[in-house]
Amino acid sequence: LGAQTDAEAVAFWSGSDEPPKLNFEQLGVVAELLLAARHTPSLHDSVYGFLRRRIAIAIQEREKAAARGEVRNDQDPRVQVLMRAATWIGSYFFGLVSEPPKRGEKALNAYTRMAVMNLPFSTPLPAQTRIKARTAPKIRSAEQDDQDKIYVALVDSAAEVFAEMGYEAAAVADIARRAQLTTGAIYNRFSGKAGLMNEVIITKLGADAQILGGEVVQALASSSSISKPALEELIVRLNSDSGGNSRGLRLAARDAARHEPEVAAVVGPLQDATLAAMANFVRNAQGEGLIRSDIDAEVVVWFWSVNPMGAGLVGAAFPEISLKAFSSFYATAMEILRTQPA
Repeated sequence: LGAQTDAEAVAFWSGSDEPPKLNFEQLGVVAELLLAARHTPSLHDSVYGFLRRRIAIAIQEREKAAARGEVRNDQDPRVQVLMRAATWIGSYFFGLVSEPPKRGEKALNAYTRMAVMNLPFSTPLPAQTRIKARTAPKIRSAEQDDQDKIYVALVDSAAEVFAEMGYEAAAVADIARRAQLTTGAIYNRFSGKAGLMNEVIITKLGADAQILGGEVVQALASSSSISKPALEELIVRLNSDSGGNSRGLRLAARDAARHEPEVAAVVGPLQDATLAAMANFVRNAQGEGLIRSDIDAEVVVWFWSVNPMGAGLVGAAFPEISLKAFSSFYATAMEILRTQPA
């Protein structure tokens, strides 16, 4: 796995048009290891050590490209080499419940590469087949309202426990204990852990996901560049581990969807609805000339949804890198979208 990951890094930094890609099973291994390490400190040395070795190889390749004058020098080199990994790790988790843009891999690779390499923003992206617009499904509402204090306590406590421990490790007893209630209170109101997770998703993630997604595409389609402080704040919010829409909770929801069809049936439509709304906004912006015309709207919103999630996971192996260090990369990626192809 390490050898193939390193080969992919060599191809990316050497400018290969068709870099070797990890297959879904191999990508899943890396993603699941990173998720496990997030909740299991005893895995940090092995999992994060593996990632650090891969990044060290990638930095060597990046330095070769820099010596040729091919790399942007206004970004942290560590962030630059993390960004491609971030896109594919994030794609894995989003792809558990949503269909990735068909034939969008080459455009994602070229877009990421343009953001880190010393290329004119007007460089055309690879020709793409137009992707069918994602259908926005109907999202069901929460089963109860906020007048039921026990319901509120259970949902709030479940959100905290799932975010901290992950879905698999969290037990119904842990949630009941956090809420200072009995497990019977959970089973009287929900089908079990999966049913409780669904209520958490709907009440904690649903509205916030739409709001945050809207903020992202509005920043992309702005006629002027977003200020550095505003961009840094947005990046921190996308990767925050606090609040109802925390990164940990978003990961736990997608992890639960792998094991629980009941949860997948809620997470999938919610994610698709958010992606569809974002893509419609981007299409309108493209029609007004605010976003470049040679990249499909579905690819744009997929990148800006999956990359920040993946960045948070791979970035955990590098606590010395602050989230704000990612802002130069994202600012460049935004400028590329605001520049029409030559």
